Amino acid sequence: MISSEKGMTLIELVMVIIIIGIIAGVAMQSMTSVISTGRMEATKRELTSLAHAVAGNPEIIGNGARVDFGYFGDVGALPPDLEALVNNPGYGTWDGPYINTDFVQAADDYKKDAWGVAYSYNGGVEITSTGSGSNITRKIANNIAELTGNSIQGTVLDAEGVPPGLYSDRVWVGITYPDGSGTTADITVNPSPNGNYTIGGLPVGNHRLTTVFEDTQDTVISYVTLPPNSAVVNNVRFGSALWAIGNGASGNGLDYVTGSATLYGSSGQHVQFKVYNNTGEQVTIEWLEATFSHVPEAFFERVKWNNAKVADSNDPRFASGDRVDFSTPKVINNGTSKTIKLERFRDAQSGSAGWAFMGGTSITVLLSDNSEITVTF
Repeated sequence: MISSEKGMTLIELVMVIIIIGIIAGVAMQSMTSVISTGRMEATKRELTSLAHAVAGNPEIIGNGARVDFGYFGDVGALPPDLEALVNNPGYGTWDGPYINTDFVQAADDYKKDAWGVAYSYNGGVEITSTGSGSNITRKIANNIAELTGNSIQGTVLDAEGVPPGLYSDRVWVGITYPDGSGTTADITVNPSPNGNYTIGGLPVGNHRLTTVFEDTQDTVISYVTLPPNSAVVNNVRFGSALWAIGNGASGNGLDYVTGSATLYGSSGQHVQFKVYNNTGEQVTIEWLEATFSHVPEAFFERVKWNNAKVADSNDPRFASGDRVDFSTPKVINNGTSKTIKLERFRDAQSGSAGWAFMGGTSITVLLSDNSEITVTF
């Protein structure tokens, strides 16, 4: 029997090999493209992980607030290099590592992109991969000010919703934050009489805010979250009615500024104290009456409003209970304080007289707006 089967000719065999080569070449190009794309995606993911390690992942939330601020949130500054994300550069506030190094054999793999090329990072706000032949850059922030130039503002009130008024210089609001050098720093401010306060120049992170009224040592501690490029409002409210009583809020006249009564002069012959206007409106003062008891009897020659002389008489001198008219009416705006001075107390109403020492003397001053202040020197 004669077989009809034939083998492939040389030309056919060459054509098959060529076709297989073309298919293999296309497959290799496709594989190379897939590998390159995979490397790029892996590098981008790692760059994101590094950026989160430096300044935190904004998507990690706890109790309704962002809780992760990475290396920057603990130290208060950008790391000098990527090594600092895993090994403490010597900072007391460092709480890393901030990125996982899963393989002991390649512990520094986080420093290299998917092509095995070291990332470019010099302590700024960008991390760059160059292994692909072109730059792949991940920003940590648009600029350093977004991380360091944040602020807190708010209002301090007591339990009745009353601002500190004349007590504002004895209320302080303080914040503790990492200073960028491995330790912490504090900024302390006094609120305004209306209770408003602002603290600026703060790094991102979760910081402790402490508010204290010195007279009673009442203290409120709160924690404030500062995301990048933020101006956070944090109002503070004490648990007691610290200023609701006797703070002039009812419009009953000017108030004495606690602790402002002082004695001065070489012989203690001058006295001064401050009054604060929390009436809600401008007040004009045209005269005062000072009532006091002193042994021997004492008389004063001069009245000053701040440093402006408004009354002066040495013959006769002003006695206890005398109405002393001001040469010029004086105005005190709402939310401000003024100093009243009674000067040159002597032991006779007319003529030559010695200085009268006013230490221990209680003086009640009635002002023309019916404000009444009693102070002891």
